[in-house]
Amino acid sequence: MCGIAGISIEKPNSRLQKKILEMKNLLSHRGPDSSGEFHSSYVSLIHTRLSIIDLDGGNQPIENNDMILVANGEIYNDLEIRKTIKKYKYKTNSDSESIMAAYYEFGLSGLKKLRGMYAFALYDKKTEQTILGRDDFGIKPLYFSMITEGVIFSSEISAIVKLGVKCFDLSKFKFLEFLQLQYCSGNRTIYENILRIRPGETLVIQKGKIIRSILNEFLEKKNTIKKKITKDYTTDALMESVSVHLRSDVPYCVFFSGGIDSTLVLYFMSLLKLNKISAYTIGFNGMNSNFDQNLKVLASKFNVEFTKINFDQNDFWNLLPFAAQNIDEPIADYAILPTFKLAREASKNFKVVLTGEGGDELFGGYGRYRSLMKTFFKKKKKYTNGAFSNLGFFKQYREFWDFDLKKIDQKTENLEISELQKYQLFDYFNWLPNDLLVKLDRCLMTYGVEGRTPLVDKELFKKFFYVEDKIKIKKNYGKFFIREFLESKLNFYNPYAKKEGFTVPISEWIPEKSRYLEEFLPKIDILKMFFKKSDLVDLCRSVKTNKRLVKPLWHLIFFSIWHLANESEIDISGNYFDVISECR
Repeated sequence: MCGIAGISIEKPNSRLQKKILEMKNLLSHRGPDSSGEFHSSYVSLIHTRLSIIDLDGGNQPIENNDMILVANGEIYNDLEIRKTIKKYKYKTNSDSESIMAAYYEFGLSGLKKLRGMYAFALYDKKTEQTILGRDDFGIKPLYFSMITEGVIFSSEISAIVKLGVKCFDLSKFKFLEFLQLQYCSGNRTIYENILRIRPGETLVIQKGKIIRSILNEFLEKKNTIKKKITKDYTTDALMESVSVHLRSDVPYCVFFSGGIDSTLVLYFMSLLKLNKISAYTIGFNGMNSNFDQNLKVLASKFNVEFTKINFDQNDFWNLLPFAAQNIDEPIADYAILPTFKLAREASKNFKVVLTGEGGDELFGGYGRYRSLMKTFFKKKKKYTNGAFSNLGFFKQYREFWDFDLKKIDQKTENLEISELQKYQLFDYFNWLPNDLLVKLDRCLMTYGVEGRTPLVDKELFKKFFYVEDKIKIKKNYGKFFIREFLESKLNFYNPYAKKEGFTVPISEWIPEKSRYLEEFLPKIDILKMFFKKSDLVDLCRSVKTNKRLVKPLWHLIFFSIWHLANESEIDISGNYFDVISECR
């Protein structure tokens, strides 16, 4: 896992290319082990390295066969690519070099052969083209902006903004969308003129101009697996995915929430690994004591050493400014706070963490999916119930806040798949890459740790996404066939019990601070642009008796501190209330 950045310019500009070097420092947390750079008259590439595979020989940029590569991520089928592509002469044992081999052998179409999580920039000296690419699910981030001199790109938005080559304004439309969703959808970010490379997208740039965009369409227009999903089929598929995600030259651990997905990952790790597994989990005050008992049983059955990290209300308010500064994009997913704390603890001993992200999207786990299976369901938009939908003042903005979501929704309309599968794809295109995977990447990379998601995988997607709806959702349970699988394998585990881990009790903690929020939130400039003081005061007061208002208030809390941390000169050391009390 690493940080990459660079620029492709229309005309040679030594001053600008020299300034690009500053991005190494801005991305050093992503790659604390080493750094490198490449410069030509029209291209500069930057790399900061977190060494996971080929520790001694895998430094980047990699130069070979008139190509230069900087990459962030892991290519899980690297060994298979090396066996099948013989003409290319490898210089390193780095899995990243298989990107160059696939391109060398097959051109741009060869990039479809990659299996993994990655974002890369590859400069082809012969064509003088810079190729930017991102994995099919958007596990690894890559942003770009068209500036006067050409195209600048980076693993993180903040590195582009802080470089100071251009003034980037906040987008009003994306701010309003954030209020509804807790993140920004599509390829447009919170900043005007800073875009995401879309999941599965390849951009071809030549001397500062984007000349081609290719989107890898890996979906099959009609494919429903109607055969019975046997226990052996499930075992083989998941075993293979977890196995390739364990390829590493450094030790690894797992984040465990107690839910279906992290239990699946832990189970298959236990089958594949002879030594004791290290697992990190979070605990909240008042959590059911059954959780601790379950940990003891799992520790014994799976040969796991659990490290339980406590997380309380003080952690919540104390970590908020730090999280807002390091999350890069504004994402009001309250799970980022315990994840930051877990990442800090895990980084003391490990460079790689496996997690269960993606299981809900793949197996059909969300409650909104279950509603689709009810007889009274009527087709509707997938994004009408945002956090602010029930607040009157927001109606004036409704006509445009969901623009990008409509485009995402339209991508699935012509596919001959079920409504449930369309909802799942909507989350694959939107919720997963723009919230969950951003959270995971920034929380871990802040501490120089690589996160791996064996349930977000190209091969696993082919094997499970197209199974029939009635196999995924049954008896009002999502992930039904996975629950049955775990029940058959683990007689000590209840796959039908409610998950307890990682669920931050904001409905208790935020109302307790409503008096302070009522005093300080109306003084914050970015909120005053859209809200009357009376609206904010009423919201803060009402949250004590109406728990449905906790989420919209939380979105305002998070955005206020994100904006102060990233767009103001205010000192953000201290807890949330220390920081916002400085606003006048």
